[in-house]
Amino acid sequence: MSRITKPAAIASITAAAAVAVAMTATPAMAWTAGNFTATLNGNMVINAGISATCTSSTLSGTIASDGTLSITSASVGGCGVTVTPQNLPWSGKLDNGVATINGFAMSAIGCTYGGNLSGTFSGSDLPVTATFANQTVRKTAGWLCPDPATVTAKYDFAAS
Repeated sequence: MSRITKPAAIASITAAAAVAVAMTATPAMAWTAGNFTATLNGNMVINAGISATCTSSTLSGTIASDGTLSITSASVGGCGVTVTPQNLPWSGKLDNGVATINGFAMSAIGCTYGGNLSGTFSGSDLPVTATFANQTVRKTAGWLCPDPATVTAKYDFAAS
């Protein structure tokens, strides 16, 4: 090889190797977009000075390919008192191991609490389990209601 063609050949081989590496690199995380249902795994504990334990809850809505959630329906039961989700839809996201629910709001016995929940999950597509531990929510309505409250819950998210 001549002095001119040898550097050109090395450059071509280097470029080809870079293209091969780029083509085999792990793609960005993409969720399978569509409908989801998230079912309570265990109990939900809402603590506003007095602890209430709920035994059932379901969230449903849609997930986009970037992990963005739109929660359009929520239910809670088995709490000993009536707990009613408020201000739907809620938004959220499943991204890099962090699960968020924004605009979360629930009312019971004349008190309404709301805020954003942040938790953890593992996995790269549904199904995943998201855990929200001791998340602080503030009183948004009610008289003689303790402020703040905490929410602890674990949800199993699955395609529906």
